[in-house]
Amino acid sequence: MTFRTPHPLFLAPVALAFTACEPAEATRTEMREALVEVAELGDGLGAQADIIELTTSFTLGQGAQAAAEEIRSFVESQVACSTVTVEPGLVSIDFGDLGDACVYRGRTYAGVVTVAVALEGDGARVTHTYEGFTGGRVTMDGEAVVDWTDRTRHIVTDLDFTSDNRDVHVESDRTQAFSGCEGALAVCVDIEGSRSWTTPRGEWSMSIEDVHARSIDPVPEAGSYTVVNPEGTEIGMSFSRVDEDTIRVDITGGRRDFTFDVTAAGQVQ
Repeated sequence: MTFRTPHPLFLAPVALAFTACEPAEATRTEMREALVEVAELGDGLGAQADIIELTTSFTLGQGAQAAAEEIRSFVESQVACSTVTVEPGLVSIDFGDLGDACVYRGRTYAGVVTVAVALEGDGARVTHTYEGFTGGRVTMDGEAVVDWTDRTRHIVTDLDFTSDNRDVHVESDRTQAFSGCEGALAVCVDIEGSRSWTTPRGEWSMSIEDVHARSIDPVPEAGSYTVVNPEGTEIGMSFSRVDEDTIRVDITGGRRDFTFDVTAAGQVQ
């Protein structure tokens, strides 16, 4: 019996198929870029966590108007520099502009947040509309829908972030529970879910697992992210606190693992 050697053209598709299945490895530059993306989103997301805590501190089980009045009283007690107005089931919080120096939890706020309250069973739906809202570095416009039952907030957002150097569209779907933390200025949250954002570079996405974060930090102090960059490269991040000013980020997904430090000011070292 004679065996013939297969023609190379018949072998090529098989080789290509195996090559196509191999995941792309991240370079050190891509790892650092992904971390910078995450840290730059952190200021806006921390400011949003402060506002969600501020506006979902009313008593569940009462009427929408009573809840709106309770929100007004709480906001006025915590942020006396703001102007708060109430309509049926609706609260508007005006922080003025940055020159008015309206400070809450260590940040200077500006812009307007409108909060609509609707009761649903044992919980509530609180819809935030942000207009030129900023915590100092990132300005936010858009909407966040917060479904609140007991301790847990389910948050779906559709937001535009504007900073000095770029515009970013951010969407997210996550659950968030407030938890204890050290430091009077911080709101601390436990988070699970997903986030996606669009930059001039393209589409980014991220899954969020077992995260514990302080609103004053640009990145979490515990838990992990899995980030997919515009090229489809998957990059893993795990977080641990070094000191009050520094969080360590261990990054995987390349030929080598790397470690970066992120400061409270958002600098990646």
